[in-house]
Amino acid sequence: MASDLWIPTGSALSGALPVGRNAETGGHIVSHELTVKAADKFGKVHKQKVRVLADDNTSQAEIEEMMGHAAENFIRDVRERYDKRPPTEEERKKIGHSLNEYLSYRTRRRESTVNKIYF
Repeated sequence: MASDLWIPTGSALSGALPVGRNAETGGHIVSHELTVKAADKFGKVHKQKVRVLADDNTSQAEIEEMMGHAAENFIRDVRERYDKRPPTEEERKKIGHSLNEYLSYRTRRRESTVNKIYF
């Protein structure tokens, strides 16, 4: 059943594994694992594994719909979350220099008795 499932574009079906039994009906529960990929505004590709749980009463259309909703939610989250561009190499060097400078001042402040730098 897992091989003929429709999957969203940009994703890959890892497989289906039995995970247990339903306590109410006694039917088998199957976990369908899906790897979803999405690119943010700057071209970086993000991946996430999604598991869709289904029992014997769940139809193939319902499983496909749950997979589609999971993929849509992930793509929307990636586009909303990663709207700030990553720092360039020069900006990263400036950030590192500022951080090292702060750490050295912090060390010197701790050596002082009143948390002020006198030297």
